[in-house]
Amino acid sequence: MATLNIEEVAQRLDKATVSMSIADAAVSDMPLVYVNPAFCAVTGYDASDMIGRNCRFLQADLDNEDPRHIVREALDKGTGAQAVFRNRRRDGSEFNNLLILEPLHDRAGALAYVVGAQFVMDRTTRPAMAAEHGLKVVHEIDKLLALNDRLRATSRQALARSMAATVRLWLDR
Repeated sequence: MATLNIEEVAQRLDKATVSMSIADAAVSDMPLVYVNPAFCAVTGYDASDMIGRNCRFLQADLDNEDPRHIVREALDKGTGAQAVFRNRRRDGSEFNNLLILEPLHDRAGALAYVVGAQFVMDRTTRPAMAAEHGLKVVHEIDKLLALNDRLRATSRQALARSMAATVRLWLDR
């Protein structure tokens, strides 16, 4: 199984302006093994509050059945996904989170990690903003892949294009 050195991950992703998290797909319930400072800023939680937990705790009591279904289906297939979740920050405030999941597979094709990138959305969000964010996510995932050549991502190139479409659909509902 391909593994990531979390200290090396932190060196590459801690300065990213994109909110990012990494979950260990080889462990039951896929606990978070890394969150960057941008993720902490969005959620209001310290990294120590989140490591070892599934990020579902951010959903609290909010209705997210449809996006959960999208994510479960993608994880079962080992593919990337995008879904808009209603999340709750540490202070109790709610926000719309466009979650972008990118699976990282080992050379044998087994799901090793799931990278999550978060994009806070509101009614002022524009598709071009999401597309720009998507390009930043692709760049950060490329930096992550450079840490371990035994890991590969399958869908990151389509990410920026599909983020803009997701925002358009969300705004039109």
